[in-house]
Amino acid sequence: MRARGFTLLELILVLLLAGILATLVAPSVSGTLESSRLRAGAAQMRATFSLARTLSASGGRERSVIFDVDREEYGIAGESRRHDLPDGVWIRSIRVGGVLVDGDRLSREPGLPRVRFFPDGSAEEAEVVLASTGGGRLTVAVDPLTGLAEAAR
Repeated sequence: MRARGFTLLELILVLLLAGILATLVAPSVSGTLESSRLRAGAAQMRATFSLARTLSASGGRERSVIFDVDREEYGIAGESRRHDLPDGVWIRSIRVGGVLVDGDRLSREPGLPRVRFFPDGSAEEAEVVLASTGGGRLTVAVDPLTGLAEAAR
């Protein structure tokens, strides 16, 4: 009776195939993770815009979302809570009311960029472009008539 087992050649072949599969799958997994971080950052920003709109309408006074690019955070003016973007995601540019501030000028502009929301539910027209390390981009846009924010590629 002969002992059963694998030959060294069979083991090497299996390891080679596993390595090839891992090489093909790894970029797909990292791209999916990056895309989900970008979408999560956009969803969090939309939620902050929505809260500012709601607070403005319910309180009967103007509210603003401010962006502190040096600290890489944003939040509602006058509120203590600030939001950070997920790792690998940053603000590429902010356009408020036709004035565009791109990534190179964001930290040099005097004052903090802000998007204002008014008690009647309207807001300043705004677009915030989020970018990720892998080159992905999402734009969070605020409709000036309704004050609602939407994210789009």
